[in-house]
Amino acid sequence: MVVGGDAKPYLVSDIVEDNAVWAADEPAIIFKDRTWTWREFRDGVNTLRRGLSRQGIVRGSRVAILERNCDEYILLHYALAGMGAILVPINVWLRVSEIAYILASSQPSMLVVGAEFADTAAAAINALADPPRLLYRRGGTSGHVCWSDLLADGPPVTISTPDSWDDPHIILYTSGTTGRPKGAVISHRRTVLDALAASGAYGIRTGERFYCYMPLFHTGAWDYFKLFFYRRGAVVLAERFDAEEAVELIERHRCNGMFSVPLTLRQIVETPSFATADMSSMRFIAYGSYDPSNVMVRVLNAFRERGAHEVGITHVYGMTEAGPFISFMPPDRAEQKPGSIGRPLPGVQLRLLDEDMKPVVAGETGEICLRAPCLMSGYLNRPEATAEAFAGGWLHTGDLGRVDEEGDLHLVDRKKDMIRSGGENVFAKEVEQILIVHPAIRDCAVVGLPDADYGERVVAAVMLEKPGATDEREVIAYVRQRIAGFKTPRQIFFVEEFPRTPAGKIQKHLLRESLLSAVS
Repeated sequence: MVVGGDAKPYLVSDIVEDNAVWAADEPAIIFKDRTWTWREFRDGVNTLRRGLSRQGIVRGSRVAILERNCDEYILLHYALAGMGAILVPINVWLRVSEIAYILASSQPSMLVVGAEFADTAAAAINALADPPRLLYRRGGTSGHVCWSDLLADGPPVTISTPDSWDDPHIILYTSGTTGRPKGAVISHRRTVLDALAASGAYGIRTGERFYCYMPLFHTGAWDYFKLFFYRRGAVVLAERFDAEEAVELIERHRCNGMFSVPLTLRQIVETPSFATADMSSMRFIAYGSYDPSNVMVRVLNAFRERGAHEVGITHVYGMTEAGPFISFMPPDRAEQKPGSIGRPLPGVQLRLLDEDMKPVVAGETGEICLRAPCLMSGYLNRPEATAEAFAGGWLHTGDLGRVDEEGDLHLVDRKKDMIRSGGENVFAKEVEQILIVHPAIRDCAVVGLPDADYGERVVAAVMLEKPGATDEREVIAYVRQRIAGFKTPRQIFFVEEFPRTPAGKIQKHLLRESLLSAVS
């Protein structure tokens, strides 16, 4: 897109340069014992651009990274964005074969690797016919590029720039809750417009600070960063989640907001140090996923007891393909309706459509479909999957929703989680919402398993508050008293942990596989 002759549109990377002018000495990134001001952030990004250019990185190049959260990870992203190059974050929890799959899919020119993952990365690229060059952030071996090489002085070099607002700047791979991950291509246009809409909706104030433990291969990190960066604020970054450290960082750096999931927030308020901490700086807590046992009310009260009198909760709904700001329930209403994800953000066109792509009537269940600037450009090298996702001109989320009598949106279930048992439709989430209220149950998941008589049978995996707190017969009877018999689980499996995505979502395809193995 060209505006005013040769003028270029505002890009993701422009925020760093602007803040270095208007908030030069204010903090931008706080990581461990290091604070980057906006001037230092800008200078660090420019140094990296020169170093990357000398390594042959140009507009359109892809650079993958396998590393835990760190300040240099953020600098790398903004350096690449200003060059028209693309960051490809890789989930550090993946195994060698899974990493090799993403590298083969994204075909990066270079793979940046933390020392902790050096052996894993080497094994992954050995499986590839055309492996990327390795760049070690710390350490390294002879013949490979090191991070220090990017920072070294060298001859002048030409640095590429984005040509268009529609150039991609990051490829985020889906969490793979239903199978192989796909690379969602994210453009400058999408990120900039989404930031403008969401920062206003959230009411982010100038100079506020965001606490982030979410891994940097997740949309819940980058898309919240931009809200605070656009308001000349700062990110307080944790390498990984630790409940005690979360309390210490929020208190020490006077953080104002965070994004999390109920399970993690519960761990924070239950940690011993929270009982004496000063949380008075906190203004909002955004959370995704469903709210087991009404945890958020307890979390909110706990923060208020520690001095956060202004704090509110915000229930948000999002996905990798559309970012985390599709719809949200604002703080002034979230306490009264914790089960609702509210209404779409400005600029998001949301409809509930049936199988024939027609809007459902009020109160009925339909698939949540979207048109908006916040959407991905498509899946990398997956034209058929992209066409399926955007069938009829709408992004199909795969989530089922309904709108209540007050006009607020509720998630009903994942479309693929609907269980067809004996000719009846059973929504797994409806059963889960019954189970989670049981006083002995900490968390749960409901799936369908093959059944010779019914097609599928409803089963539940349950994590107890304490081992032996209840048994299968009692749990089944508890559910049967509250919903129809055909919706009641026929089997209860007691588990110690669930397979989860980085955002805390239960990976039901892995759970289903393990349950199938258990009954076979």
